[in-house]
Amino acid sequence: MKNKTLKLFLAIFVILVGSVSANAQIKKTYIGNWSFTAPTAPEEYMSGVIELKNDSVIMTFTNVPDKYPSNWIKVRNDSLIFETIIDYEAVLFSLKLDKAHITGDAVWSDGETEMVLTKKESKQ
Repeated sequence: MKNKTLKLFLAIFVILVGSVSANAQIKKTYIGNWSFTAPTAPEEYMSGVIELKNDSVIMTFTNVPDKYPSNWIKVRNDSLIFETIIDYEAVLFSLKLDKAHITGDAVWSDGETEMVLTKKESKQ
């Protein structure tokens, strides 16, 4: 029952957010590369880098050579919500922005995982 409710909520949420204008802009403070861990994700997706751009997100995983761009993003106050297709499945990310780190979760049809992101130092 819980899994069906979660899937229904995810489907409705994706439809509502996807229909909103895609004029989201990430604040300059957060633009750059963020290392992440997702301890309960499938093994090959437990860590990697999320590159936050002005109006998009690109994910790479430590043990996967591909890059995964966001389909859409929504920025509101201190929250970033975006969707990325990973292995032919839509994954919804909901992150809370903080200067030192970003936390949140990723939800897909088989479950969810907490995520912790830490800003990578830029090389001069």
